[in-house]
Amino acid sequence: MKRTPLKSLQPFYVLKLRLMKAVLISGIIAIVGVWCVEFIKGHVNPIDRIAYPTMIAIFAICSVLLQLRPQVLGIVESLTISTYAAYCFIYLQGIIWGLPFVVIDLYTVASFLQWLPILYVSAFILLEIPNAIIASVLFYLSILCSCILFWITKSSANDISNKVSSTLTGVCFTHPIYIVLLFGIALLKQQLVQTNTHADNMTVVATTDYLTGITSRRFASQSLDHLLEVAKTENSYLTIFILDIDHFKCVNDNYGHDMGDRVLITLANFLRNNLRSSDILGRWGGEEFIAILPKTEAQTAIHLAERLRERNAELIHEKVGHVTFSIGIATARPEDTTDSLFKRADASLYQAKQNGRNRFEIAA
Repeated sequence: MKRTPLKSLQPFYVLKLRLMKAVLISGIIAIVGVWCVEFIKGHVNPIDRIAYPTMIAIFAICSVLLQLRPQVLGIVESLTISTYAAYCFIYLQGIIWGLPFVVIDLYTVASFLQWLPILYVSAFILLEIPNAIIASVLFYLSILCSCILFWITKSSANDISNKVSSTLTGVCFTHPIYIVLLFGIALLKQQLVQTNTHADNMTVVATTDYLTGITSRRFASQSLDHLLEVAKTENSYLTIFILDIDHFKCVNDNYGHDMGDRVLITLANFLRNNLRSSDILGRWGGEEFIAILPKTEAQTAIHLAERLRERNAELIHEKVGHVTFSIGIATARPEDTTDSLFKRADASLYQAKQNGRNRFEIAA
């Protein structure tokens, strides 16, 4: 299966960054909470007197690093997993071999086994799938090897350690199930990300003109339908421009279609940069563009059209030189449909062409 790099999926990467921050803060709160409870009950293991403040410090530093430099997310993920894995491994050795830094009783064993699977969950949530598999398998093998070594030499082991032998057997048989299930969930997550990415790409293809990068005719038409309904509902203005490049056929005939495409791209960028952020610009077909101007009355539209014409006079196209355009303007009436509004703008465009081009006309 082809793997989609997470960093290329910006929204998902931002979500992952937030999740990592939440994990670190939750970890700090959990450690402080457990530490306080154990301190009150007088049951803080010797190892935890060092491990708790160490992990709190590491997680706090990682949180600050993520806030200041989000690009270190991968390093923070690895450091967090490694810190917790090292703690779990050392703690497990204390339980298995009855080492003095762990007080072995029912609370210690039950508490440890309760928190141990979080390592696998964290690995598959925070790391890429291959790295999560490697981390989980390596940690499980460290548990398995420790248990096998204990079973082989248990005759010389501490008597207290023998009491947890059956518990360790359960760990060795159940933890592979955690890994397999989490691997399946991770694959589903990856497939979901790839599906969403593909859907987003298809949406861009469906709504964007392949040549100029502006809105396609289909999406512009849908936007016009919607904005006309909004204008009627809110009793607000809506104006459209139909813009057509003057003598564009001569550009293609004299300079070739490649140069004609460059003119279209340059003009599309010019219009996009000179229209307002609330306006919708689309390529209607060939050398014809449409601009949808929400909440814009006729007089404002006239000023905008004149500004476009004046600024276009300063635009020089490669090899072709100066290229003009004509604009037909129509402001929506209460009885207008999308078709009637467009036809009035198109008629105004025709009038601008008839009156000499490089100008605009507005429908009555």
